[in-house]
Amino acid sequence: MSHLRIGVLGAAKIAEKSTLPAIVSAGGVDIVSIASRDLDRARMLTERFGGAPRGRYEDVVDDPSIDAVYVPLPIGLHREWVSRALEAGKHVLSEKSLAGGYGDVRYLVDMARDRGLVLFENFMCETHPQSIEVRDLVAQGGIGELAHLSLSFGFPSFAPDDQRNSRALAGGALNDAGAYCADMAVFYSSQLPTSVFATADFRGADVDQWGTAAITLDGGAVAHLSYGFGLDYRNEARLWGQTGRIEVDRAFSIPADRTPSVTVIRNTGPTALSIAPTDQFATQIQRFVETIKAGSGAEELDRRQTHGLLMEAIRESASRGRSVEMSEFPEWDDLASRIRVRHE
Repeated sequence: MSHLRIGVLGAAKIAEKSTLPAIVSAGGVDIVSIASRDLDRARMLTERFGGAPRGRYEDVVDDPSIDAVYVPLPIGLHREWVSRALEAGKHVLSEKSLAGGYGDVRYLVDMARDRGLVLFENFMCETHPQSIEVRDLVAQGGIGELAHLSLSFGFPSFAPDDQRNSRALAGGALNDAGAYCADMAVFYSSQLPTSVFATADFRGADVDQWGTAAITLDGGAVAHLSYGFGLDYRNEARLWGQTGRIEVDRAFSIPADRTPSVTVIRNTGPTALSIAPTDQFATQIQRFVETIKAGSGAEELDRRQTHGLLMEAIRESASRGRSVEMSEFPEWDDLASRIRVRHE
């Protein structure tokens, strides 16, 4: 496969602003078509980024010339359209969260696994050099044994009719902002969760507006997550170890032209890491393409299932008002064992 031929389901702002420009700039990727229920918007996007405009998502999914599909639809539509793409034999890059609940995540992961297809959840910050450098520094003992992580992501309110405030579309602070915090706690620490205690505050809305989670990790560290809508903007991570700490500003949403701000502090002496500005959407597209070409999507499927179970544990803990052990999920032990064996 010399060029990956990709179709797009939906015309969301994240696609227009970030992902489509990254696809165009990536070598070896061609946009075949962009579908929107607003055909005029599809035409506008194809005039900028290439491909043919389509007024129905089916026209993209059923096109035999397309190898992969990018899905920036609302979360509540992911199960239907990600599954239809997988059924048609397409690899899928889905916006996060992959689904609104673990049952749907497991369904989609199993479909991809059974068909030998690549399924990515678009946590693009995992591929930014600043995230990789922080993870590697922790793994190499750069701040001693990791004891504590604090990750916060939140922003001002959305309009009442915004999809992120819709229960039917699986909106809410956890599925939108908290998902980043949960994903990056595992990524930075290279540890798996063992238990969760979480809270959710709906503040009279149909979906959660504020939330917190305390995640105990299997290496001994504890990650505290805080996230929400209707808050002053925060987008940061703090990692604290025996011999130092790391402060990461703009940990999740990282503009392509921003010079990363990552500071390592030991004995109160700060050292700023030198990391070049990077388009994290471009690096994510590159990883997606490379994974497809290598036929190596199994590890990513396990990671997506792990994240889906962690998200479900957060939901259940907040709903039940008690700590939830990951071992309460019947598939957890086998899944965790596969991941640990792979990384030994």
